Amino acid sequence: MTRAEARGLSIPDPEVEAQVRARLDDVEASLEKAVRADYEILGEAAFHLLSAGGKRLRPMLVLLSGYFGDRTDPRLVPGAVAIELTHVATLYHDDVMDEADSRHGVPSVNAQWGNSVAILSGDYLFARASEISADLGAEVTRLLARTIATVCDGQIREVTVTGNLEQSEKNYMETIRRKTAALIATSCRLGGMLSEASAELVDLLDRFGEALGMGFQVSDDIMDLISTEQELGKEPGVDLRQGVYTLPMLYAMHGADGPELAELLSDGPPAAERFGRALELVRSEEPLKSARRVVTGEVRRAMELASGLPQGPAREALEHIARFIAVRCGASV
Repeated sequence: MTRAEARGLSIPDPEVEAQVRARLDDVEASLEKAVRADYEILGEAAFHLLSAGGKRLRPMLVLLSGYFGDRTDPRLVPGAVAIELTHVATLYHDDVMDEADSRHGVPSVNAQWGNSVAILSGDYLFARASEISADLGAEVTRLLARTIATVCDGQIREVTVTGNLEQSEKNYMETIRRKTAALIATSCRLGGMLSEASAELVDLLDRFGEALGMGFQVSDDIMDLISTEQELGKEPGVDLRQGVYTLPMLYAMHGADGPELAELLSDGPPAAERFGRALELVRSEEPLKSARRVVTGEVRRAMELASGLPQGPAREALEHIARFIAVRCGASV
């Protein structure tokens, strides 16, 4: 099993790239061991999305944040494994709620084995992440538990406004801060904690991670609209089809095409021709431009926070990742 490479996400410094890549190989091997189960179907289902690959952004952030303390601390790899297991567990549950057919270019677990197996496999991954974190100490266990609770809070916020055309931008931003940014912030904090970086640097890494996570989710929302199915590993426009109205859609609702879009969505998530026209309106220039400005703002906030970290290749790598998040969706830096 190998992680999927994302163009532009490699670390600029060749030496640090080689070091982090080697540690990520250790993470991959540990992930495979972590999800083994006595019951064959559970083992297969738990390993399904992990074996499909992924950018492993969150484990990478754990390892890079470790450079602000002792980067060789052996706890960094299991910490990165616990973070990725937690992330993948949320994807299993997301796919059930969204009735998704695919993820990372392969059939989703719920499509292949059914919702019950998908939910229980996600629970199994949460349990394995918790078990690994327990070996890293009570502080790490508390951090991971608190983060999982925050992610669940964000997910419930999203579910309760599904199909609601009145959702505000403020509510949307708070939802993604909890659903997505919290786990990315924890990835950065955990790397600092496990490498025994100073408390000041750990807090700075946490705030950097939150800004990065906010930009990442809005960038993802844009990519869901403008990318091909091959690029996404799933059908474009899934959020709109499911009634998950993301930031570009909210901006479209308040633009010149708002009345037409509201009519198209008046009976709930659109289907057939109504979906095609709604997607066309949300993809128009002004909503995407406005959403990209938000990405730019969050990425610049992350870059400003990163400037407070010690100068060196690890800081440059974090700044590079922030720029990548903006560039991939067409936002400026």
